[in-house]
Amino acid sequence: MKQTLSDRRLRGLTKPRTGAVEIWDQQLRGFGCRASPHGVVSFFVMRCPRGSTKPVRIKVGNFPAMPLAAARQRARTLLTEMQDGVDPRARKAEEIRQAAAEKASTFAAVAETFISRHVASKRTGLDIENRIRRELIPRWGARPITSITRTDVIAMVDEIVDRGHPEAARQTLVYARRLFNWAVPRYDLQHAPTDHLAAKDLVGAKKPRQRVLTDAELALIWRATEGLEAVYYGPFIRLLMLLGVRRSELGRALWSEFDLDGALWTIPAGRMKMDEPIVVPLSAPAIEILRGLFQDRHTKTVPTYALGSFLHYVRAVKYLNRRMTALNGGKPIPHWTLHDLRRTFITIAESLDLSAFTLKRLLNHRDGGRDVTSGYIVLDVERLRAPMQRISDFISSACKITSGATVQELSRGGER
Repeated sequence: MKQTLSDRRLRGLTKPRTGAVEIWDQQLRGFGCRASPHGVVSFFVMRCPRGSTKPVRIKVGNFPAMPLAAARQRARTLLTEMQDGVDPRARKAEEIRQAAAEKASTFAAVAETFISRHVASKRTGLDIENRIRRELIPRWGARPITSITRTDVIAMVDEIVDRGHPEAARQTLVYARRLFNWAVPRYDLQHAPTDHLAAKDLVGAKKPRQRVLTDAELALIWRATEGLEAVYYGPFIRLLMLLGVRRSELGRALWSEFDLDGALWTIPAGRMKMDEPIVVPLSAPAIEILRGLFQDRHTKTVPTYALGSFLHYVRAVKYLNRRMTALNGGKPIPHWTLHDLRRTFITIAESLDLSAFTLKRLLNHRDGGRDVTSGYIVLDVERLRAPMQRISDFISSACKITSGATVQELSRGGER
């Protein structure tokens, strides 16, 4: 049936009827409408695209949500496309595919894939993931990864430095470089925007820390980790002092790694910086702390889940410093970090005249192939028990002897 479509005629078609009705518009060839038995009126176009003998029918919209004038205009566009040999259905499918590809290649999507496929299995995976989510995704998340330029990376580094966190800027650049280098072959990038960018040029040369805690400061830390006020961080800090391990190695330790009867702690390769397992002998004070955790808390991780949640390292140090300042007569000690405990541990070990090979084994450090002799020396873990106990005795003695005094009073007794 051919008629000149009008709003009045279309409104009449919205009434229920016994069968469907199709009407072709006399004003625009190839355009029409269909009314269902329930009174649903929809517009359509139909014709053979140039070069094809098979007619294509495409729905334009529903009346009255789409007015007749808008439907005719849309129909003209579709009919023109088909006259030019374009199948609107294929064009729309390609647009959907391109939109999905663009969505999959936004920085946020690429970053999520990088985290799940590459970062999750790394020893420092959680730190990398947190840095990416905190600094990179909020800044570039919605942008196509191909649109991020070297200028954007420099601006990101400058912004973090201006906030007063140069080391965080340096680390963020490292992780951004890893992400972009990983993405180059996978997302057809011509190059990584981090290419030719050096942290020393943007942030400055990295200055190695030399902070070693004095006996007095160790004693103050030990006192500040006593009692119920320190239940959140106390065992964690004390074990770092006694064992000299990295915070992540201890913070994510599982009970299954410990043999308290054998006084051994086996750290799997996946959580070690050198990607090799290590067996750490446990001194008597360390065993005492661990047995207390096991008996009092019945948790499967130590001491990360001391309060039933993942230990927040920065917050733990903040609480500890606050208590240390109070115990020290309101005067805070100079800035220190958890890694300074590891440096202090090995400094104590060296002061006890332990061999260089013993020091490296206690810290799980490699010689980097420079010392051929070290390749012939194999230190059994049992031979490390005595050195570990000597270090532990030194720390325990210093903390016990100086207990109750302030840092100022203890300084008169001399520093290492």
